[in-house]
Amino acid sequence: MTNLDKLNKILRDVFNIKDNSYEKDELGPDEIEDWDSLAHVELVNNLEEIFGVSINVVDISRMYTIGDIKNILKKYGVII
Repeated sequence: MTNLDKLNKILRDVFNIKDNSYEKDELGPDEIEDWDSLAHVELVNNLEEIFGVSINVVDISRMYTIGDIKNILKKYGVII
């Protein structure tokens, strides 16, 4: 399983996404109904656990879209 596959699975599971909308980098909490503050915490926990990184608070607060999540992971050496 590639890192992109792992990320997509996390997004589907955390945000309860049933279609392929997680593939659109511009989507964020305004477009994904289940993306609330609790889901955001669960997202970060999953990202840190699956990818073996520790994401700092500033980066966590800058996860506005799926594209932002990918870019932040890249910053921590996760190749997407």
